[in-house]
This record gives sequence, structure tokens and C-alpha cells, in this order.
Amino acid sequence: MPNDNLVVIAALARKGGSGKTTLSRALISAAVAAGRRVLVIDTDSTGVLGSWQKRAEATGFGSPLLQSVSVESVGAVDRKIEQVYATGSADFIFIDTAGVGAEWSDGIAVLADHIVTPVMLSTSDFDVGAQTADWFEKLKSRVDDPDHLPRHHVVLNMVETRSTRADASLIEAAIKRFPVIETVMLRRNVYKEMDEKGLLHAVALQKQSDPNPLMRPHARHVVEALEEATDILNNILAA
Repeated sequence: MPNDNLVVIAALARKGGSGKTTLSRALISAAVAAGRRVLVIDTDSTGVLGSWQKRAEATGFGSPLLQSVSVESVGAVDRKIEQVYATGSADFIFIDTAGVGAEWSDGIAVLADHIVTPVMLSTSDFDVGAQTADWFEKLKSRVDDPDHLPRHHVVLNMVETRSTRADASLIEAAIKRFPVIETVMLRRNVYKEMDEKGLLHAVALQKQSDPNPLMRPHARHVVEALEEATDILNNILAA
């Protein structure tokens, strides 16, 4: 039966290299760890996110709650969302996108409930983030009813644990410029392991049960990353 509580989240940025896929993996991990059924729709021609899901499943770091599909057009995304809604087969849909032109981005945006853009703390990345924010503002003039557009959220990404004065200044500027989520995404080595293996909670469980007791404390770092991702996801949903 239809799932009226289905949530569609699209990760969008005007160029690659902003941490979009890493953010998506972390948010997916948070949703699955909370017991939610998740479908990943990978629209990026590189297929990175879909390949990650399949690798995680093959190596035991996935979940029956997580599935993925690859599509090649906005129309195919629309049809998949309608199918998932009608069958009630997922609670969340995460759409990973390439940094492409306005027409493709417009089509994805009107299908989503939330748009998430990662922005790293540098002047160059702020410029790219501003391009994405400007695109979204202009989109309001290109649709019939701007009130039906999704909420746009910016996540400050790869933030150092010990912020410098320059970082603090950039964070202040970001808060003034973008619709920033309260929780930032810290720079963590754990995200490399998430990329290599799979879902954060599955990685944490593996470490907690490691035969070598010296390895078990390392699970704490994974749990901290998962808690951070959960906070970001909850902030998005609370908007």
C-alpha cells in the first residue's frame, strides 16, 4: 500500500569533489541504523554510490534494508519514486547526482522533499556552494508554485576537529550565506573505511566483536561518526 511518509532526499552540488557522495553514504547509514528501509537511486554516470551498496552487501557490511538502482534520466527517477510510493517498499529514497546543468538539476529538485548540498570550508568551495544556492533561488522563478519546492539544506563538510580562527570566520560567513544545518560533518578517517566497507553501523559491529580486544575501542570512532550523521539527518527532517 502507498507510503505517505516516504521521504526523498537529493544530494546536489554544482561540481564534483565537494563530498556529496560521502555525505550521502553517512546519511544512508544513519537511516538504515534507525531501521528504515532505504532505496538509493544513483543518477551519476560513474555509479559510485550504487557500486558502494553492492560492495557492502557482498562483503557483509550492507543490510537487507538497503537497496540501489541506477537510472539514466529524470523521467526514470520519477517513475521509480512513484513505484516505491505506490508499493510502500521504502521509507527513504536517496538520490545521488552528478554536478550537471540546470535542466537536469531542476528535474531532480521538483521530485525531492529535501535537497542537501555539502560545502567545505574554503573560499573556492564557498563559491561553488553559492552557485548551487543561486541556482535554487532562480528555480523558484521557473516553477508554477515555489511553495511546493523542497527545502534546501547546506552541510558544512570536512570540518577540522580543532577549528582555527580562519575556520571560525568561514563558518560565520557560511551561516550568513547558506541555509546551514546546525551539525557539521567533521573530517574523519572513518569515512574512508565507510567507503571501503559499507554501512557505518555494520563497521562498528565488526569492530566491537573483533577477536583482538585491542581493536574493539576503535568502534567508538565509527559510532561517533554515525551519531553525527544521525544528527544531520534529524536536522534535515525537522526542517
